[in-house]
Amino acid sequence: MNYQILIVDDEPPARKLLSDYVSKVSSLELAGVCSNGEEALAFLKENTVDILLLDIRMPLMTGMDVLNELEDKPLTIFVTAYEEYAVKGYELDVIDYLVKPVSFERFRKAIDKAVEYLSVQVVAEETTEKLDYFFLKTDTRIVKFLYSEVQAIEAQREYIKIITPTRKVMSLVSLTGIANALPGEFVRIHRSFIINMRHIDEVQSNEVLIGKELYPISRNYRDEFFKKLGDRKLL
Repeated sequence: MNYQILIVDDEPPARKLLSDYVSKVSSLELAGVCSNGEEALAFLKENTVDILLLDIRMPLMTGMDVLNELEDKPLTIFVTAYEEYAVKGYELDVIDYLVKPVSFERFRKAIDKAVEYLSVQVVAEETTEKLDYFFLKTDTRIVKFLYSEVQAIEAQREYIKIITPTRKVMSLVSLTGIANALPGEFVRIHRSFIINMRHIDEVQSNEVLIGKELYPISRNYRDEFFKKLGDRKLL
C-alpha cells in the first residue's frame, strides 16, 4: 500500500530535498508540493493525504497556523530549522519533528514511524473482532497490555508512558497515535494525559484521582471529559 504525502515548505532547496527523499521510499507517493500555508490549505480542501511534511516558519501563515485551520488533520511531521519549536510541535500532536538539515536516515526514521501507525489504523479498521488487548513496541521488547488494566497514558515528548497498577512502560509512539486506537472508555483530559475512566476513583476540581496519582484536567479538554463523565450515569 502506498501512502499519499504532501510537502509544504517555502524554501525551494528544502522542497527539492524532501521530494528526492520521498522518491526513495517505496511506500510513499508524492501527492503534491506547496510553497506556503495558504496553498497547502487550498490543496487539502480538494485532496486527502496520509502524511503531511510541514515547515513551521513560513511567511504569512506558519505551519502551526495551517494545523489549527485543519479539522481533519493528516499525520504530520514538522520540518524546520528552529529547534525551539519542538515542544510546541508535540503540543499539536505531530508524530515527529525534523530539524534541518535533515539527513535521509532521520527522514526515513520519521516516515517509518508514521507508516507503522497508519498500518495499525488500517488493520484496526479491517478487523471485525473486538480485541481486549494490544501490543506495544519498546526499545527491546513487544509488550502485551489488556485495555482494562491501563490506568493512564502520559506523553513525554516523542514517547508515551503506559501506566498500569503494576508497571510503567515507555514506547516511541505519539499520544495522538495511540489515542485513535483506544476504545471508548479512554478519554483525553490534557495534552499530556489520556485516562481510563474505569479506573477513576475521584474527580477533584480540575484533577482526576486514579489510585494514588492525580492527573490534571486542562481547559481545552474539560468539556469533553465532563460530557463523557455525564454519559456514564452521573447522578
